[in-house]
Amino acid sequence: MRPSTSGATQGGILVLLFLIAAVLPGTGIARQAPLPAVSILTVAAASTDGDPDNFIDHRSTPPSPTPTLRPTLGMLVVKKPAVPTGPATYVPILYYHYIRINPNPRDHVGFGLSTPPAAFRAQMQYLADHGFHVVSLHQAVVAIQNHSGLPSRPVVLTFDDGYADFFTAAVPILQSHGFTATSFVITGRMGWGGYMTPNQIVAADGMGFTIGAHTVDHVALAAQAPAHASWEIRQSKLTLEALLGHPVRDFAYPYGSFNPYDMAQARSLGFETAVSTLSGTWHSAGQLFELSRMRVGGGLPLSYFANLVGGPAPTSAELAGAGTAPTSPPAPSAAPTPSPVPAPTPTPTPTPSATP
Repeated sequence: MRPSTSGATQGGILVLLFLIAAVLPGTGIARQAPLPAVSILTVAAASTDGDPDNFIDHRSTPPSPTPTLRPTLGMLVVKKPAVPTGPATYVPILYYHYIRINPNPRDHVGFGLSTPPAAFRAQMQYLADHGFHVVSLHQAVVAIQNHSGLPSRPVVLTFDDGYADFFTAAVPILQSHGFTATSFVITGRMGWGGYMTPNQIVAADGMGFTIGAHTVDHVALAAQAPAHASWEIRQSKLTLEALLGHPVRDFAYPYGSFNPYDMAQARSLGFETAVSTLSGTWHSAGQLFELSRMRVGGGLPLSYFANLVGGPAPTSAELAGAGTAPTSPPAPSAAPTPSPVPAPTPTPTPTPSATP
């Protein structure tokens, strides 16, 4: 005779099993908390030093509620841009982050974002010595939009996040060569430790450098609810315009994360262009709100930089003047050593005509 279990007992066991499963992660039953906004850098608490007009504290309240979508790896990975359609213009748009010696050798992310001042000085000297013309982002946008001419060997310099060392380390070197640049500022971090103060931002603007917007809180826009993404773009623009007293026309997507909605918002809010982290040097008028850029990071030899901008190989004297690359953490071993290359030829179909 087989043992039997009453229906009530069986039901109780099933209920108990369901309750256990409901509280275990990864079962697909328990409700999971949304993934927090992506964050790379840890910074100190905000300070009001250099902020007499309280531009840091007086921010409009973001829309509430602001549910956050789960970011995916694809949002944050550098990708190649779409092939330009129609006439295309060649101009490398470089982007930097820190101009500093990385203070923490164990911080590999920080190392990758840090260009030592000596290396930056050598890079700018290379541009000057080899007949490069550093043009403003606006000048490049006009040329891309109208497929009009640019000076020979054009290059655009941009800096993301609004770090203080843009003002203290990069600006003096840029000024020594008469170069211009665009600094994309995270408005919610103005005056924080390691970031430019409002006074420094105003001073850089007065020196002729372009100040662009980079959202309020440096969030991955494609991972935000539409209302919050729109607020991040709009409020960063309004804050900088109130600070500088003139329109702000340039925007950069944090982490290179954006979607068609974010592009449409940037356009509708009055930006002239929006830059991405898509890698490329050829641009067409239809890509002004997803402009590609070339990243300059830590540990790159001068020969790599020369290849990045399409210039000749550095001379022995230039390599000696560039000094030795930092050794901790080591530079990526896969970085190629380029040979002299001419300005690249575009590959779109139909083949665009290259701007002189």
